[in-house]
Amino acid sequence: MPSNVLWGVLLLLGGLLLMLDYLDVLPGAWAVWAVAFGVAGAAFLYVFLTQREQWWAAIPAGWLFGLTGVMVWEQIAGAGDDRGGALLLGLGGLGFWAVYARSHESWWAVIPGGALVTLSVMGMVDGSAGDNTMGSMLFFGLAVTFALLTVLPGARMRWPGIVAAGLAVIGILTALGADDAITMANFVVLMGVGGYLIWRAIGPRRPHQPGV
Repeated sequence: MPSNVLWGVLLLLGGLLLMLDYLDVLPGAWAVWAVAFGVAGAAFLYVFLTQREQWWAAIPAGWLFGLTGVMVWEQIAGAGDDRGGALLLGLGGLGFWAVYARSHESWWAVIPGGALVTLSVMGMVDGSAGDNTMGSMLFFGLAVTFALLTVLPGARMRWPGIVAAGLAVIGILTALGADDAITMANFVVLMGVGGYLIWRAIGPRRPHQPGV
């Protein structure tokens, strides 16, 4: 399907739904919008699966499926249940992971993908864990995300390991409730990364090695 046709169909349907919603002639408007977002997500997924160069289509597909999931979840669990937002973040994160799965050269997608999945997990357990636990989950999730960049195909770089180690230390300190130590650790991590970048720039030149 040509991209112009896809965008034309989506804009036409979107405009029609907005007009009908404005005129208040849509029974069960939430279901109509849930289906609309789902159809739009399926259209972007179709583009992603059938046109290899259109890797970006996985990202809006994930978010649109997430919006559909939120609307359905709110009808099941009630509007006050925040886990619908976690579902949105999780599916949005999977869109970025799909970009990496398509091409390992797009290793950058692992970072937002891992961060969003981490936030999704936090949203699922929010309310059943204390502040220290939630904070440590965030830092450990980000640490795992950066650690993956040291081993995943297409990445296998060294610098994410430094970031992962710093985030893991902060995660441990957060779990222990060491607020002052956490603040100092943030400073140390920032200075450590800065020092490493300076050393890479002005240090002794060595033959380039893959993954450095």
